[in-house]
Amino acid sequence: MDQQNTISRCLDHNEFVTFLSRSKQDQKIVKLCHKCVVEKKKDLVLIDDAKKYLQEKKLGILEEKESINKQNVAILNDLKQNLENLGLNFNLQIDKIKENIDSGVNIIEQSSKQFQKVLIDTSIDQLENVDLDKSSIIGQYINFQELQQSILSQIGNLFNEKMLQKCQQLIQRLNVGEQSEALNQLFNIGSFIDQQTQIKADWICDKHEQEITFVDLSEQKSIQNRLACLECVPEYVIQYTNLRQLQKMWQKHAEQALTFFNVYYSNTLSKQSQLILQLKDFREVILKQFEQLIESIQMKVQIENNDLQYHHKLLQKTWEAVSKEDLINIVDLLSSQNRLALVNRMIEQEFQSKDQAIDSIVCSQMHQLQNLINSTFPQLITSTVKSFVPNQKLNQKKIDVESQIQQSFSLQSQIITLQLQLHKEIILPQIFKPFTYEIVSQISESSLCQAFAFNYDSSILIVGQNDGSIKVFEFNFGQLKEIQLLKKHSSKIYCLYFMQKSSSFLSAGGDQQIILWKENNQKQWQSYQKLEGHTCQVNCLIMNNQEDCIISGSYDKTIKFWVQNNQQWKCNQTISDHTGYIRCLSLNISQNTLISCDGDKLILIISQDNNQRWNIIQKISVERNGYSLCFVTDQMFTFQQETINIMHIYQLNIASQQFIKTEQEVDIKSNSGCTSLFPQKFIKAKQILLNKNGRNVNLIRLHSNGQFKTEQSIENNGNCCGLFGTISNDGSYLVTYESDSIQLKVRRYREY
Repeated sequence: MDQQNTISRCLDHNEFVTFLSRSKQDQKIVKLCHKCVVEKKKDLVLIDDAKKYLQEKKLGILEEKESINKQNVAILNDLKQNLENLGLNFNLQIDKIKENIDSGVNIIEQSSKQFQKVLIDTSIDQLENVDLDKSSIIGQYINFQELQQSILSQIGNLFNEKMLQKCQQLIQRLNVGEQSEALNQLFNIGSFIDQQTQIKADWICDKHEQEITFVDLSEQKSIQNRLACLECVPEYVIQYTNLRQLQKMWQKHAEQALTFFNVYYSNTLSKQSQLILQLKDFREVILKQFEQLIESIQMKVQIENNDLQYHHKLLQKTWEAVSKEDLINIVDLLSSQNRLALVNRMIEQEFQSKDQAIDSIVCSQMHQLQNLINSTFPQLITSTVKSFVPNQKLNQKKIDVESQIQQSFSLQSQIITLQLQLHKEIILPQIFKPFTYEIVSQISESSLCQAFAFNYDSSILIVGQNDGSIKVFEFNFGQLKEIQLLKKHSSKIYCLYFMQKSSSFLSAGGDQQIILWKENNQKQWQSYQKLEGHTCQVNCLIMNNQEDCIISGSYDKTIKFWVQNNQQWKCNQTISDHTGYIRCLSLNISQNTLISCDGDKLILIISQDNNQRWNIIQKISVERNGYSLCFVTDQMFTFQQETINIMHIYQLNIASQQFIKTEQEVDIKSNSGCTSLFPQKFIKAKQILLNKNGRNVNLIRLHSNGQFKTEQSIENNGNCCGLFGTISNDGSYLVTYESDSIQLKVRRYREY
């Protein structure tokens, strides 16, 4: 109690302290009572003002600390949630790896038992025919390389880079709580005294040189600068306001104005942060797209045709470097005008296809960029404008938002300018005339034909039949001439694929095997390899543009990927996620996404990663079983379900990177159920989609407005299982087998 009295009373007069001052000699704080200040009239601060200053600084420090704490708690909670999501994703991936390992263990155990049984049952008699009988033992060996690659791929996907980056960003945002300036001011009361006394020393009336005590707040100014001392009062008879009242009025005004300012400042910071983050993401996407575009274009320049590579090297050899084999080829080449024309045509086709591929890649990438702009920036601008609407409680006066509106329009105009620049790079669609396919030839064919394929220049047509044979036709402007009959399959032919860079083709069907064929020097096709691995009929067969990967779909519910190793094709990956038999496969333009449909009302979206492994990235459930599908662009594919007169369109959503069914429904003719052995095919040069459904072949045009329209339908009066065919690579010819007339019919494209 005595200590408190000592502090609050003057030491010289034992009176209560009323003022504070700073000593001129040692800069220490001096406490003065009313007696102490008789001689000292300047550089004084009321003790109540000092206490108020102290209280304000304490509250400011507490508010600042609480704000930092709340911000950091929110960030830490976000970080915790992100780590939980990361952990959940990690656990899900771990579970998948465990399932894969368990599956591998199960396969090993079963194979081990079977291998042991086959080996024990092998007798001395069987050893006489080693090549024939050892295959049954070799067949029990497990493809450990495929299992190894599958597990490595799954482990590689364990860590979600985006989630990790987001966690790092949250940690960086933590406020480390550097020493506050307000805290420094709290323990420097002397600077407050100096500040207050300095200000008051300047508050002197210009006319009487006395201390200012009043101000003039009336609308009509009577005093020149509205400041008055005691001697001004008799001279100007007006309504005065004392300095303490003025201080309270100013503090109230400052509090309201600062609150209003902070609302707008917060909105601006939020807008700035949102824009910066989105623009950074947008920049990364753009850079990645252009890097991929450059890489793709560079790859397209490489010569991939083995025959063309050989001829190119041969053309550059000096005569002294020509080998005997080269000499034979030179003589064969120069002795036949047709062979020379074939080489010239091969060169022309190779580089035309490269030019078209480059145009397609550029067009596709620019479309992606345009879609990204259309989907991202309008939403961003809308949300930005909305964020500028102030709190209604604070909206007491009209707010000038003209600069905000101008800024929004400025950003929009920049986007429109960018879109116009992109339009210049995009190849505009050609305006096509109406068309029809007219019969130009037909031949009788008693055996049911279910598979067709043209070679690269439509000079050869191969036809697969129900008895397992393959007919090879010379195709000359729509006229058919049979030149060879191939018999290696033991069951129906369901699918054919003609390679576009060589005179080789693939065939598959009910005997569960894929046979590879090539043309010999006598221009006769002969088989050179059989691929075995499917346990049921092979229903669909495609290759990528590089022709270094075969993809097959089967009634055994699997999709297999075959690659070439030492001139031999081998299966290096199998996808078994379908629960129904595979009906159709299609690769996108960029050759890195595969789609499939089956009899279990499911579409799979399968993407190729950097390790050349294929991974399912989306599963789409549909109402009915799918019969056929086809990529039109990298971002769009068509899908035909069974027994309905409508074809659906699926479009890639740029934001979610998921394919979504569009509102467009394309009317087609069907009239019955369908078979899956007539795949869809899109002809880019003519923007025509071939789609068979039921007893009808539908020829559908993609118009420049993005709408599909059925232009022609060809009906087979027999059942749906009696109509099969294909279209040439340039869309000039349509070939069908029609059971109602038991004929192969060739139709030619004609515009009118």
